[in-house]
Amino acid sequence: MNHTSSNYCSISIDWISISGEFHAEQNYTRLKENHWRQVDELDGRPLVFELDRVNKNGEFTQIAVLKRNKFNGWRIETSNHLQSPQEKQSISNIIALFDLPHITRLDIAIDFINCEHAGMNYRIFKPNMTKTVKYNKAGKIEITYYGKRKSNVQYRYYDKQLERSKNKQDLPDNIANWERLELQLRSKKVASQWQKEAEKMLSYFKRPNLTTIADQDPKSYLMLTGILEHPEKFSDLAKGTKAKYRKMIKDNHGFDTSLTDTAMKLLIANAEKIQQEIDSFFEGCKTKDRTPVKAFDQQ
Repeated sequence: MNHTSSNYCSISIDWISISGEFHAEQNYTRLKENHWRQVDELDGRPLVFELDRVNKNGEFTQIAVLKRNKFNGWRIETSNHLQSPQEKQSISNIIALFDLPHITRLDIAIDFINCEHAGMNYRIFKPNMTKTVKYNKAGKIEITYYGKRKSNVQYRYYDKQLERSKNKQDLPDNIANWERLELQLRSKKVASQWQKEAEKMLSYFKRPNLTTIADQDPKSYLMLTGILEHPEKFSDLAKGTKAKYRKMIKDNHGFDTSLTDTAMKLLIANAEKIQQEIDSFFEGCKTKDRTPVKAFDQQ
């Protein structure tokens, strides 16, 4: 990853889970032909298969996992960090053997690199949405979760640079900061509406910049400052007052949306490409003859 420009933004699929009815015992040969290896079983019945990439030192990196659910249900999960068409084909060939395959989880990642106002300064402003904040030992925000963990829609905003540092992953010198906004969708219905849900998430994503209204609207400046510092007190306000300041926040009065605007334009421009990438996991479902792929190594 090599980004020298400021305010760089990218959008990608970060995770996809596809479920369906599958008979692993009957398709064991097909799994081996496509380089899946069994890693767990129970009473002689396969439970988990892995698809791995092997580097020149013989070390394995997991690309995808195939897990048994209840009854004959199985699901394939991948972080979609694939390096070749062959890796994708090894996944789609198995999905093609599923009955009624469908997406059960889809994560869309929006990355902001070398941004002017970095420092986890943006927030999600959505009424009645639960928020959980995780801080590091220095008291800085590591990650903020918006929405309940088991809900069909959840947002995450976190310091990707810090995450990579904690995991001892290399980061190019020209990346000064890296923050990520993630959309997690957990059902077939919402996953099919991923663009609509992503646009909705971005409409709530903004950076408080209240000094821009301090002079011309000092009362609103003080009220919004108090609301941001003590959100738990917002429910104590009168109904009309709450409506007024919710509208101000919605209309971005005293808020910066420069990163949001950039991401929204990029999302709209790349929506078709992202949808094609999602659809490519189901390509094998269109044909009965699925040719096994050749072995692949890490380059």
